[in-house]
Amino acid sequence: MVLNDITEYDIIQKEIKFMVRSEIKLNILANLCKSDMNARELSDKGINYGSISSNLKQLEKNGLITKLNDKYHIKNSVKKKMINLLYLNAIIKNINSFEDYLNNHYVKNYQLKTLDELPLSENYEIIHNTPLNPYKVVNNFTKNMTSEGLVKIIFTHVHPEFSKTNEKDSKTKTELKIIIPQNIRDYLIENKRKAIDNPLKNRTVKVKSVENIKLSLAISSDEVMFVLYNNDKTYDTNAGIISHDPKFIKWGHTLFDEIESLNNEEYIILNNVQ
Repeated sequence: MVLNDITEYDIIQKEIKFMVRSEIKLNILANLCKSDMNARELSDKGINYGSISSNLKQLEKNGLITKLNDKYHIKNSVKKKMINLLYLNAIIKNINSFEDYLNNHYVKNYQLKTLDELPLSENYEIIHNTPLNPYKVVNNFTKNMTSEGLVKIIFTHVHPEFSKTNEKDSKTKTELKIIIPQNIRDYLIENKRKAIDNPLKNRTVKVKSVENIKLSLAISSDEVMFVLYNNDKTYDTNAGIISHDPKFIKWGHTLFDEIESLNNEEYIILNNVQ
């Protein structure tokens, strides 16, 4: 939206202030963004029925909504502002949840510039293990390891599922680039030597080592996931962040490339290990 002069800016500012002053008004406008509704239908959405009538009158008086055939309709110009407000609110909530996640995890020793450049987006979530799914985080990590195409992986903690995933062939063509500490790299190489009778046809696994990285990262074609350490410096197997936002996936690739550059050694192709 282009503001032609200060008067137009003042009008928009006044309108937005009126919209955000009341949570009930915001809830009414948010619901009317989805479809036209009457007072009873708005009440069914969880809005206090006793407050609906007076707030609808105020919104109508200020020109934000109109009434037609017993239903209220939000004006297009107001709808655009509401969509932007709801988007901003979602981003703020995600930023707050992300900050809580960071505050509860060990990040002080990170010297990675990319971690300070997290893109703003509403399209990411923090996933947690649950009693019904106690391995949700690990399972999501290994799911990415079996995705089609190029998959980039960083991990510093070996869960049994990781070894099982690397020993299995893929139904689709997969190329894994894995960055791990030296001891885990040696562990995977030794495991591969013991599994010579099970060659991988559709999966190419490349590994290299980088030390003192206290996070895990998985980047597939349509998802990025990363997991941090707890404040007591133990690996957190219970929570991780995932996103399908292209900006987040691009950010994940940048983080991977930065960590990859910390060691210039060549990748070892596990398929060729004898």
